[in-house]
Amino acid sequence: MREPQLDGLRAIALLSVFYSHFWEESSELGHIGVRFFFVLSGFLITRILLEARERDDHVAAVIVFFARRAARIWPPYFLLLGFCWLAAGVLQLRMMHASLPWHALFLSNVWYATHGPEPWALQHLWTLAVEEQFYVVWPFVVMALPSRHFLKLCAALIACTILYRVCAFALGKVVVANALPFDSIDALAAGALLSFLSARGWTAPRWLTWLSIPIGLAGVVVQTGLRPGDLMEWVVFEAALLLPLTMIVALASKGQLLAILANRLISGLGRISYGAYLYHLPIWAVFLSLGARLGILDVSRGPLTMLVVGASSVLAAFVSWVVVERPVMAWSKRLTSRVPA
Repeated sequence: MREPQLDGLRAIALLSVFYSHFWEESSELGHIGVRFFFVLSGFLITRILLEARERDDHVAAVIVFFARRAARIWPPYFLLLGFCWLAAGVLQLRMMHASLPWHALFLSNVWYATHGPEPWALQHLWTLAVEEQFYVVWPFVVMALPSRHFLKLCAALIACTILYRVCAFALGKVVVANALPFDSIDALAAGALLSFLSARGWTAPRWLTWLSIPIGLAGVVVQTGLRPGDLMEWVVFEAALLLPLTMIVALASKGQLLAILANRLISGLGRISYGAYLYHLPIWAVFLSLGARLGILDVSRGPLTMLVVGASSVLAAFVSWVVVERPVMAWSKRLTSRVPA
């Protein structure tokens, strides 16, 4: 069952990433968008797993989960890596070939934590590596953990993430620590906590919803404008923004946010946002290479770059959705529907 407002929020998060990458590099909107993606992922994946836990055969449920996640994530992902392998020499993307095995094993975040910022055209894959690492562990946690301990675990994971950031800051390892999965566990756990509560009929009280608004506005203003320094940004406001991001997901999952988010165009963009996110930096690398070779294309950051490269990324995502992603997902659902419950 599709929830158009959640798809609409995916579109907004995608555009915030585009803005940070294509228009204003110093903007933190893209980072906030990525954090939202993690909260939403924790919410949706946990909901799928909680529903699967109701089946008698947990082994079959986990197999179905892994098969459908692979069908959703892998085809466009490895299609992109294949393109990068072929294009690395032509585009002269330094260290591309050396990093590809790491990306293929969904260890992009480990690569960038240990090797630095190259190749920049695949830097965004660290988020997909975190997602896949989460998928490997979380199904077994949800299936095995008694319900009475679930909220305690989520709260403990959020607390441990905050402690991890404090330790990383004290050691001067903020950049390295940011790429590793431990830095994103709090957002995934917040989404999982919301999913667990929602499955039991919980609705956010009005006072909590209203409280999240000034916290969210203050967090956005501080992170995008004031820039108070790593300690406040990375520890205090990262934790504070979890509440408004989680409340946004809670409201959208019940269709209680802006109706425009369910607009067919906006929710449609959200539906193909995975492909658009996946392809956007490699497509920009192609534009930059062509511009350098031909001397006629200006693809420096700015509104025109966001429009042209962003539109190209969306077009590539649409083709990928129609030709690759949707057919493979339909096939995987038919195949896994035969797994006995």
